[in-house]
Amino acid sequence: MEKSSNSNLAYVFPGQGSQHAGMGKDIFENFACARQVLEESSDVLGLNMKKLILGDDEAALNLTENTQPALLTVSIAILRVIENEIGLKPSCVSGHSLGEYSANVFAGTVDFGHALLIAKKRGFFMQTACPVGFGKMAAIIGLDENTIKSVLDEINNSKKEHGVFMANFNSQLQIVISGLSSFVDETCSALKEKGAKKTFVLPVSAPFHTPFMQSAMENLKSYIEQDWFYDAGCDIFSNATSFNYSKKEDVVRLLLGQIISPVMWKHIIINMEKIFGVSKFIEIGPSGILSGLIKRIDKNADAVSVNSVAAIKKLAQQC
Repeated sequence: MEKSSNSNLAYVFPGQGSQHAGMGKDIFENFACARQVLEESSDVLGLNMKKLILGDDEAALNLTENTQPALLTVSIAILRVIENEIGLKPSCVSGHSLGEYSANVFAGTVDFGHALLIAKKRGFFMQTACPVGFGKMAAIIGLDENTIKSVLDEINNSKKEHGVFMANFNSQLQIVISGLSSFVDETCSALKEKGAKKTFVLPVSAPFHTPFMQSAMENLKSYIEQDWFYDAGCDIFSNATSFNYSKKEDVVRLLLGQIISPVMWKHIIINMEKIFGVSKFIEIGPSGILSGLIKRIDKNADAVSVNSVAAIKKLAQQC
C-alpha cells in the first residue's frame, strides 16, 4: 500500500536505553515481513538475533555491541509492517543517537544489511573506547540548560580538565551529562543543590557523545565503506547539528560526528516543526521514550509510539 507524502508527518526512531527483553514479540509473531527482518539480521551478523531479542538474557542484550543492532532490527521490523499495512510517506525523519541509523535505512541512504554491520561495530567501538568504570552518564531532570552549563563549567575549571559534558539535550528540562565517573558524580551532587528535581545514572558502559569517544569515531571511520551510502529519498535531521541533510557526502560525516557530539534532540524537534511544518510524530521502535520527550518539548505536538500490533491497528484507523 502507498499513500502520498504527508507533509506534516515525521518518523522518529529511538536509540540505546529503549531496549528490553522480548521487544517486538507480538510484531514478529503476527507479521511475516517482520520475521524476514529478524532472519536477515541473524544472517548478516552471524548471530541468533531471535534469541537475543526475544530471549530473557538481559545482560547479553544490554551489551552495547548487541543492543545497537538489536534495536535497529526491531525498529526496521516495525517500519516494514507500517510500510506494508499502512504505507505512510513522512516528509522527514530522525532518530535519537543510534536511531539515526534507522532513519537512514528508511531514507534509503544505506541498506539494512550494511546498517547492521555498522551498528554492531559502532557498539563495539563505543563500548571499548574507555576502560570499564572510566566514565558514566546521568540524566538531570528539572534544571535548565544554562544552570547545568554553569555548574559543568565551574567543575571543569576547578579541576583544570574538561571531564564532564552535556551529552543529550532531550527536552527543556531533561539533559544528560556524560564524562569521567568522578566528575559526573560531583556534578550530580552540585546540581541537586541547585534544585534539580532528580538525577540518575544511566545504565550505559561509557561516557557516550563526548570527546572521550574519539577513538570509537576514528575506528568506525576506518571500517565504513563510502560506497555503502547513497543520497536520501527524504530529509534526515542530524543529531550532531539538529539540521536536515540528504546528500551522500553528508551522511557518513554526520553519522560519525554524532559519536563525539551531544544529541540535539530538543533542537531537532523544533527544527522539524519550523522547517517542514511537522505536527505529527510517529515513534517507530520498542518504547515510547521519544514520544514522551516530544510532548515535553512541544505540548501541542501529536506524538504516538508504534511498538505493538494494537498500536499498528490504531495507527491504520487514524490514517
